[in-house]
Amino acid sequence: MKKQFGYNFGFKLNEKSCVGVTQDDLSVAPKTKESITKADKGNASSIITGHDITFTVAGVMAKKEEAEIFLDSDDILELALKKGEEAILPFIYSRGDLKSYKGNFSITGYSESSGSEDMGTYTLNCKVVGEMLPVPVV
Repeated sequence: MKKQFGYNFGFKLNEKSCVGVTQDDLSVAPKTKESITKADKGNASSIITGHDITFTVAGVMAKKEEAEIFLDSDDILELALKKGEEAILPFIYSRGDLKSYKGNFSITGYSESSGSEDMGTYTLNCKVVGEMLPVPVV
């Protein structure tokens, strides 16, 4: 069995990677609709109508390394403060040599923490807006 290491998983937000990422989490939960019809003789049935998809990106606060490919801590906070249509942003989720997926997201929460003896950390909570679809292989 070939293992898939966690460092191969990651999100690109607005076409850029976040600097200092320590963890990415993805959660997919089906949305269901329940119904009872006469044909079902009173037995409930359900159908999946879509998915609630959320993800979290956490990391240490870091300064920008290369502006054209990375988002630093200030960039992430600025994304979190966007409103209206500007708050819906593109993302790509990749898993090393497995398929990649794309979609749009909005930020549902942002937090940062710092202690006098530790590096500052951030957590970015996101919700997919619309669908998350496979990226076509070229």
